[in-house]
Amino acid sequence: MRTRVVLLSLACTLAMILLLMAATAPKSPPPPDEEPPSPAGDVNEPEEPPVLTLADIRTVTFDDVPPAYADCVSYAAHQGFVQGVGGGQFAPDGLVSRAALVTILHRMSGQEVPAYDGRFSDVDSGSWYAGAVAWAVENSIASGYSDGTFAPGLSVTREQLAVFLCRAAGGGTPQGDLSAYTDGSAVQSYAAAPVAWALEKGLLNALVADTIHPSFPITRGQLAQVLVAFTALTTEEPLAAELAGNLPPRAVESRSAAQHDALQASIDEIAAKYRASGVQVAVIEKGTVTDTFTYGWAVPNEVPMTDRHKIRVASITKVAVGMAAMHLWDQGTVDLDADISGYWGCRFQNPQYPDTPITLRALLSHTSSIRAFGDDVSYSHGMALSKLLSAEGYAKVKPGAISSWTYNNYGFGVLGMTLELAAGQHLDQVMEEGFWSLMGIDAAFEGGMVADQTKLVPLVSYGGSAVHTVEDQRRQHRPASPGGHGTGFAGSLTISAQDLAQMTALLANDGRYEGLPLLSERAVEQMETRLGLVSSLGFYQCYPLRSQDGLYGRSTLCYHTGGAYGVLSILSYDPVARDGVVAVTIGARATKDDRGIAAVCGEISQIVYQTIADTDQITDR
Repeated sequence: MRTRVVLLSLACTLAMILLLMAATAPKSPPPPDEEPPSPAGDVNEPEEPPVLTLADIRTVTFDDVPPAYADCVSYAAHQGFVQGVGGGQFAPDGLVSRAALVTILHRMSGQEVPAYDGRFSDVDSGSWYAGAVAWAVENSIASGYSDGTFAPGLSVTREQLAVFLCRAAGGGTPQGDLSAYTDGSAVQSYAAAPVAWALEKGLLNALVADTIHPSFPITRGQLAQVLVAFTALTTEEPLAAELAGNLPPRAVESRSAAQHDALQASIDEIAAKYRASGVQVAVIEKGTVTDTFTYGWAVPNEVPMTDRHKIRVASITKVAVGMAAMHLWDQGTVDLDADISGYWGCRFQNPQYPDTPITLRALLSHTSSIRAFGDDVSYSHGMALSKLLSAEGYAKVKPGAISSWTYNNYGFGVLGMTLELAAGQHLDQVMEEGFWSLMGIDAAFEGGMVADQTKLVPLVSYGGSAVHTVEDQRRQHRPASPGGHGTGFAGSLTISAQDLAQMTALLANDGRYEGLPLLSERAVEQMETRLGLVSSLGFYQCYPLRSQDGLYGRSTLCYHTGGAYGVLSILSYDPVARDGVVAVTIGARATKDDRGIAAVCGEISQIVYQTIADTDQITDR
């Protein structure tokens, strides 16, 4: 009996074990063409990526990125699109090469790196960008040049960037109208539609207002801004969209443009009051050229003045020479405090002060002690050399001392020749490479070297007598060799007021033009540094600018004037507010105001500054 009970108990226990095993055994997988039923909450559904926040991207920072670029650079670096250059630096002002751009776009694509087939003669298969170049070609984003090169080190321009982005976004063949932009016609035909597409999509909002500057190279900081806008467009990522929406628009609200007609009427009245034959005026607001005005004739009674006509602007030329000097200083080509003898290969010295060198700084500030010879003395290299080697060439004053100040046109001829000898280039070429070609400026120190000869303006004196005809100016050419003569460096810069305003805007922006650093901040600071008060009229000599307090209602203005050949001109800017005015007049009465400035230029400047001023910019004077 007991045996039967035990056996029955064992049987029950065994049955329970079998049932438990069956309940916990894994199920057989379904056939390949069947989906298992999804439980509540579908565990197979991919998890949503965490929402990207400002706090997330701000964990990636660089020591050298200014606030204007900071979040966009952090976003692009956090997402792995861009990298720093080491040592906690990003180099936001560095230019973007073609190799770097295709590498960045490849990273953004997330695609595999294809093998490089060696098709370009200047791309080595072992280079860090070879795979990205292959990817760009494979995806029709870049094709290289007809000579079989890719030019990986070439800087990317605004119009080229638009082309690359349009292709990367699969923009097809977009259509667009660039006629609303002041330089829309300057965009190359192959890039016109992509540029219009990029502008329409808002990719260039932080760069472009009414002027595209298609040939401007892109900096790394600017590229980060564009990449954020591109990401917002192509992925709709929320933080990218937020950052793109917060980018400050490049457009400047212009008080001058808002009151253009009234301001034009005032300028007309002032020009007529002083019987000017022709006038050009350009306005700078917040570091941007915002408005231009013209009056009268480019060719008396024949051709109306436009803002594109080229005028010989007299002594304002010295500001351009100063910018050339500072550009060469930035490059390390010249030393502002070195003896200029080294650039000429001869020993120059004022015999009264044999141990005090003649320097570029002294030439820039009119304190060189070189005699201020008149126009009857040749500015040729040979004549200048003979003067500088003789006691006759110097006044009995100490070089570089403020007490030695004498306004010196001849000294600026020597300065220009010295810079050319140091650079091994004509000063036109120095300015062209450093500023004018990038800024779209057509100018020259000799009238015959201006590209558009049809825009040259004949110069007339008060009353209409001819001073310099267009034919006279066309005969002015640079010497065969750099340093051959210094005739043009005291007052022969031939340029429009609008182009001159672009150069002024560069100074007002501490060396930046449209965000592109063309002069260092230290160079502009040097140009604005006050050497000392040299006039009872209240101006301080700088290098070579002048500076006055309380001028035209501003606390401080940096400026330079010009007066010769019937031209009266002024260039001025507020280094704090970054506003400015350029006025160039022909044939006006040469009355001066109580600051020693041509009254016609002063009154025009006064009314413009009054129009564009914020209330807190106006002084009591």
